[in-house]
Amino acid sequence: MPDPRPLNPGAPGQIAGYRLTGLLGQGGQGVVYLGIAPSGGKVAIKILHAWMADDSDARRRFLREVEIARRVAPFCTARVLDAGLHDDGPYIVSEYVPGPSLDQVIRESGPRTGGGLERLAVATVSALAAIHRAGVVHRDFKPGNVILGPEGPVVIDFGISRANDHTVTRSGSVGTPGYMSPEQFTGETVSQASDVFSWAATMVYAATGHRAFTGDTVPAVLNAILHHEPDLSGVPDDLRSLLATCLSKDAGLRPTASELHRTLTGDSGHAATLIAPAPPRPAPTAPLPVPGEARSTGPAQTQAADPAPGPDPAQTQPADRAQGPAQRQPADPAQGPDPARTPSADSVQPRPAERHETRSSEPDEDATNPVPPAGPPTRPSPPGRPSRRRVLVAGGGVLVAAAAALTLPSLLRGDDGEPTTPTTTTPSSPSGAARTAPPFGTPLYKPLAGHSDDVRSVALGRIDGTLVALTGSDDDTARIWDLTDGTPVGAPFEGHTGWVRSVAFAAAGSAQVAVTASDDTTVRIWDITTRTELGRLTGHTRPVKATAAGDLRGTPIAVSGGQDTVVRVWDVANHRSFGDPLSGHTATVWSIALGTLTGTPVAVTASDDGTVRVWNLITRRQIRSISAGGGEGVRALAIYELDGVTYAVTGGQDAAVRVWNLSTGAQTGPTLTGHSGPVWALAAGNLNGTPVAVSGGEDGTVRVWDLRAGRPLGSPFRGHDDRIWSVAFGDLAGDPIAVSGGRDNMIRVWSLASPPR
Repeated sequence: MPDPRPLNPGAPGQIAGYRLTGLLGQGGQGVVYLGIAPSGGKVAIKILHAWMADDSDARRRFLREVEIARRVAPFCTARVLDAGLHDDGPYIVSEYVPGPSLDQVIRESGPRTGGGLERLAVATVSALAAIHRAGVVHRDFKPGNVILGPEGPVVIDFGISRANDHTVTRSGSVGTPGYMSPEQFTGETVSQASDVFSWAATMVYAATGHRAFTGDTVPAVLNAILHHEPDLSGVPDDLRSLLATCLSKDAGLRPTASELHRTLTGDSGHAATLIAPAPPRPAPTAPLPVPGEARSTGPAQTQAADPAPGPDPAQTQPADRAQGPAQRQPADPAQGPDPARTPSADSVQPRPAERHETRSSEPDEDATNPVPPAGPPTRPSPPGRPSRRRVLVAGGGVLVAAAAALTLPSLLRGDDGEPTTPTTTTPSSPSGAARTAPPFGTPLYKPLAGHSDDVRSVALGRIDGTLVALTGSDDDTARIWDLTDGTPVGAPFEGHTGWVRSVAFAAAGSAQVAVTASDDTTVRIWDITTRTELGRLTGHTRPVKATAAGDLRGTPIAVSGGQDTVVRVWDVANHRSFGDPLSGHTATVWSIALGTLTGTPVAVTASDDGTVRVWNLITRRQIRSISAGGGEGVRALAIYELDGVTYAVTGGQDAAVRVWNLSTGAQTGPTLTGHSGPVWALAAGNLNGTPVAVSGGEDGTVRVWDLRAGRPLGSPFRGHDDRIWSVAFGDLAGDPIAVSGGRDNMIRVWSLASPPR
């Protein structure tokens, strides 16, 4: 299991007699702590996320882990020792297995070779065969879920496992990209053959140090799994054909785990006949579903929408439930669980806006001139470069925040749950000739010209792997730009009757869409290929200033706010309101970001009332209000995650940039000063392991800040002729970039490569 980290603020100190001493990890279902039993032995304690505790289905799935784990032979799993309720939330106590994960060993020591590799293959396939004999499909077999304990490999984390007598299709098919089988993405039944595919992908990694299916983005990895042959370079000859068969895209051609065990151990009496892999299947006619991006529009998919497993949350196993903690004594890790005290899953109940005819000398006042009422959806001509392309939001997590003040992680974590960067964008390598990145702060090419008025908002995404920018403008349109060469992609989005203040990329079922928010009081959903308006979201009574888009437990959502001070959540696929508005701000809401806070999906909002507010998107309640504006309005916001802690970066009318710990509400580090006027835009990202913020302001400069050191990085970027309204952070062909839009109607792209020390 991973080495424990210090407990986060607010973590419980004790649960039902078990003293908590460290954090082992967190994933889609819960948080896993290292604990000490009354006897002094170490245990692993898994607690269901607080925001899921009132969800009876989530509780049932969580507690099912106990039942599933007990069906599996104990030699290959961590024993369940105890289970119960704490503060009305279920927990599971299991054996603590000391030792690193296979992923950790490969990363630190390199690939396994010779007899070591063979022993690993036999031991892990033995464990997989035992799991399958118990009628269980693990569904997340990966290097991070194999612990190399003192007594041999142990398979952990049955939190998303299913009994084999259940039909499991995409709505319940959660796993880790890079090790998931094709059927986990295509909606076919997920059977034990899926685990065989995942086991083989794990063995390729163990033997070579690289993954069988690679890509610079999660969607690219998924595309490789569905359409490309595995990379078996470096796999020993005696394993290569076997693993190739296991990695067949046709589940029916893969051997069983028992057949694999007999083949690996040379049991000729039961030798398996292994069939050569079939040619790749034809590409699916429907677009590739991507977790956190394209989702079914049916009922909420709570299992599929759970965040991808976090930093090897490790190990505890769900199932059923028991008496209250006051009536029970903690289990001793030296003994097995008391079946009489194990809970049963069945017992768990648990005014129209108006058009600006003249430009105010002030940046963006709440006063708005008359705007014609929003008319019916228009049907613009098709764009000049039609293509049924998919946009991949350059942001991550299960809640993929795609907004001008974009944020955070989730599916942009490494394949074993470790965050690869706390950034808002996805690294990628767009097609095109190789190039040398210009120095830090250098424009990549001439400004992008096309808008006829201020560029208010920039969001980044990907079309066919190419980094693109979606921009919104005071010319009432939005546009898409190819950032590899700075050219426009297709026609503008036309139809708004007021300034387009904020834009985002989002998913709507199997389609990718653009989301735009406007002074005409509407939020609109657009087909990115035809530029056709798909839906109009109404409810705001005054101009809408901010939007962000993401995924909430399987439902694609957009969140918006503006002059009416309320924050609204929308179902993007069905074009309707999603629950009650979030009320609390007392002035215009200018910026929104989506992310998670200790496992809870949240919206973070910034307002002219001087506060940043954090909202629980499940309960619709305010978690925290932070006075973040230095006594003045907060106009810009970005969030990022570092070492498991979620932070907000804010800017506003006092010209300062500040960082806030969203768990505690406290300011972190010094107030960052340098701008000579209000800060109107922020984005957060990662430069070579350093968390950074990019800011733009009234003074017409773009600035980069080292958030760890609390200082500026290099000199301000100058080029815009007037104030800067929007910035974004991205990765172009492996090199970091910043994108800015301003009052000069231009979009500029800046190199962030080789930042000064």
